[in-house]
Amino acid sequence: MTMPTLESDLVLVNNTESVMEITLNRPDKLNALTNAMYRDLVKLLKAAEQNEAIHVVLFRGEGKSFSAGNDLVDFLNATPGEAGGAAHFIQAIHDFPKVVVAAVQGNAVGLGTTMLLHMDLVVASADAKLVTPFVDLGVASEAGSSKLLPAWIGYQRAARMLLLGEPMLAQEALEIGLVAKVVEREELDATARNMAAILAKKPPRALQASKRLMRESINKPLHQVIKEDLALFAEMLQGDEAKGVIAAMVNKSKGSK
Repeated sequence: MTMPTLESDLVLVNNTESVMEITLNRPDKLNALTNAMYRDLVKLLKAAEQNEAIHVVLFRGEGKSFSAGNDLVDFLNATPGEAGGAAHFIQAIHDFPKVVVAAVQGNAVGLGTTMLLHMDLVVASADAKLVTPFVDLGVASEAGSSKLLPAWIGYQRAARMLLLGEPMLAQEALEIGLVAKVVEREELDATARNMAAILAKKPPRALQASKRLMRESINKPLHQVIKEDLALFAEMLQGDEAKGVIAAMVNKSKGSK
């Protein structure tokens, strides 16, 4: 796989079989994201989307925290009216068609939390805290969180996060569905990597189609969703991917008798 040229050593990438693992590598600054880091992340997502060998992307952060969000110096130096690196990254992760897993430890602040809303499976360590202090910074919430958080966890819980700036601790985040699993810190990377590896072995077209249906169905009436997913199911059932998997299962079943 031809990898894009990255601007810095603050984002690391490692490909293992069909998983691209992206590491935020700025632990001394709690993985606060710079414009250069955002550009690197966009490049990597584009490369992963275009490469058929990559089925899953795994995000993790080096050090004691997943990400402190946007670098505040970059905020101060932002050009008026210009979309910063964060905007391009959020658009890229929102549009990314393949499955994304995240391993989150310590603090996930601002965009460190809202980026997770555009990922598919989030594994958190028991000490993880999701914090969205936008109002305290004098700005409004971003990355679609003003829609997604109230829709997913209810208005009152969303208000605790977006208006009060109250941290959402890992266990509560699990109970209300913001994360998929909570594990001890020492188990975090292994758990997330195992999850990504399991996903990467699944039929890729079916995996991507299922993600797309889940994401798009949020804004569609149920009757339309049923009609569309039944049609897609029937189409994919006749495809080589499904036929190959089903034939292998049938042959295995016959062989076990």
